[in-house]
Amino acid sequence: MPSETTQTAGTGLLENRVAVVTGAGRGVGSAVAQAFAAEGAKLCLAARSGDELTHVQDRIHEMGGVAIAVPTDVTSQDDVDNLFKRVHQELGHVDILVNNAAILGPTGMLWELSMSSWQAVFDVNVTGLVRCSKAVLPDMIARQSGKIINVGSIAGVRDSWAEGNPEWAAYASTKAAVLRITQVVAHQVKQHGININCLGVIAHTKMWYEASMELARFRGAAHPSKLEDIPKKELVLPEENIGAFIFLASSLSDHISGEYFEANQLPDHLRQST
Repeated sequence: MPSETTQTAGTGLLENRVAVVTGAGRGVGSAVAQAFAAEGAKLCLAARSGDELTHVQDRIHEMGGVAIAVPTDVTSQDDVDNLFKRVHQELGHVDILVNNAAILGPTGMLWELSMSSWQAVFDVNVTGLVRCSKAVLPDMIARQSGKIINVGSIAGVRDSWAEGNPEWAAYASTKAAVLRITQVVAHQVKQHGININCLGVIAHTKMWYEASMELARFRGAAHPSKLEDIPKKELVLPEENIGAFIFLASSLSDHISGEYFEANQLPDHLRQST
């Protein structure tokens, strides 16, 4: 398993900003939350697993940061309402929203998938993102300020990915939808000082490992029995993406909205841990 995030002192780019990160219990979400805390942000951590959230919250507190953990299922409107109620009560206005919660969903050809399994991926990856965005946008519009980062994927934009991974049609479709939502809503709010961008990440996380193992079984191919068995030189750690998140969350990107970036294609200083 890749090592946990180790943060060094930040530069204060997000000092006193309030950030909500969904899917913050592990992987990229955990790494981003800790990086934002190192930059001075106050964090609200959201994910379905309360135990994982508490672990990330404890790490942020050890860093001297501020974080609350709110177990949240983004497919539940009641959960999302409670999430942002807690944020406003305990931290204040939301300055930054990172829509990171996602699942890979079923493996198989389109005609083999149940409609319920197909819908479940859209409920998390697309509708969950919309729920959270709708929750913060009215206040951001009123304050004429805000940052939303939607986590996308090469799966939603590259033909080569679809050719090599046709068994993940549901996931790829949701990530294409995330990109289009980003572009359209960015135009809707451009006059209100709000920046909305889509960031494609590549990271070998527990979710990635479990999904790739399932894909290997589907194809009848060999696969490492543990994530730890994969050579380190072949792994991309979640931390390699966080510089790009900090850039898009900070005032450095105030001139950018409605765009898609891939974190691992950005210059080193925008994709590596600071």
